[in-house]
Amino acid sequence: MPQQEESYSLDAMLEAANIESLDEADRIYSHEVREIISSKPVWIVRNGIAMFFVIIGLLFTLTFFIQYPDIVKAPVKIVGDNLPKQIISKSEGRIVYLYALENKKVIAGDVLAVLQSNADYKQIMLLKKWLEQTELHLKQNNWNAISQLETLNQLGDLQKNYQDIAQQIYQLSWAKTKGYFNQKRDAIAQDIRLINQSKENANNQKQLILQDLAMQQGLLAINEKMANEKVIAPLDLIKDKSTVLSKKQQLVQVDAADITQSANIVAKQKELLEIHKLNADIQQNFIAALFNTKSALAEWANRYILVASETGTLQFASYFQENSWIKTGQELFYIIPKQPTYFAELIASQQNFGKLKQGQQVNIALNSYQRNEFGVLNGTIMNIPQVPYKDTSFLIKVKLNNGLQTNYQKTIHFSNSLTGTADVITAEASLADRLLYQWRGLFAR
Repeated sequence: MPQQEESYSLDAMLEAANIESLDEADRIYSHEVREIISSKPVWIVRNGIAMFFVIIGLLFTLTFFIQYPDIVKAPVKIVGDNLPKQIISKSEGRIVYLYALENKKVIAGDVLAVLQSNADYKQIMLLKKWLEQTELHLKQNNWNAISQLETLNQLGDLQKNYQDIAQQIYQLSWAKTKGYFNQKRDAIAQDIRLINQSKENANNQKQLILQDLAMQQGLLAINEKMANEKVIAPLDLIKDKSTVLSKKQQLVQVDAADITQSANIVAKQKELLEIHKLNADIQQNFIAALFNTKSALAEWANRYILVASETGTLQFASYFQENSWIKTGQELFYIIPKQPTYFAELIASQQNFGKLKQGQQVNIALNSYQRNEFGVLNGTIMNIPQVPYKDTSFLIKVKLNNGLQTNYQKTIHFSNSLTGTADVITAEASLADRLLYQWRGLFAR
């Protein structure tokens, strides 16, 4: 049987109420009041205060197990080492040739499109091909292999460069195998050979004169002795002396002629040096004209030819085709590399900067992707610079541990404007540690 609830006796109640007689109690308390007073309180009323302190103690104990890490928030931007490259138009006009195909692989240097200009693209390509071949011949020092330029009259801004280089090619022809310079050298060499032959003949003639002079001087000595002895007349001695002087004069004339011939050889050698210098000047002028044309061609191509900057998969930035009108600065293509790598740039202010350390965990929530739906990117601080990036802010590099895959196993599509907020976990503190921080500071004082 259920145990009846314990109740107090009437005498006990009268005694507790300090009532001496029943009549007085009846006057003060009604039947309902006496029933409430006589009932025993429930257990929660009897033990409520003890249970309150027990619950408070349990909650305080849980604060030592509940983790509440210290977090520093900062704006962040997703960048990469090998990001998709934009191909932007640098001039305005319609598309004359479109070689690019959507989602096809391209190699660095491939021509994607050609924009309208005042030059004919095909003639530009002929000029470019000639420049490349000629530059190859110059590297091999094969000047004779340089060919003549085709007649090109639709080069637009490059027409003047074409005329300059055509003029240099004409002058360069003087230095070829059967050109003017070689013929001039051959003629000078022939002149030098004739002069040397003349010098050799003059030298032989000099030797003969010297021999004749020696004999005449010997004869003069004999005649002088005979004249002293009055054997011959003094007039005959004078004739012998005149003959000797005549031979000496011939020697002087031969030596003078030899000096003149030597001077002629030096003059001819100077002509050879002048030809050599003129040839070198023509070659240098040709090289200068060649590279000026190459530079002008590169500048023209940079404005009107869209070229793949690297190898990857091509994507169109918008829908267009040949004869479509393109504006300056318009994005036309994207080249997506085979294996791009990404990282995050975190901009930390001076506030709480001292808490940041290398190796700390970073959770990145992107503005374009809701955190509750897509999750966050997990990263680790790789580098903290010593010098501020801008004003008092520091640019911190964060490694993305799983690339662009979130903790919800969802892959984020990269774009050049991926920004968000980074939560840097600076300390794995418990809730109790956070609550007791202030007390620790007071005791430390």
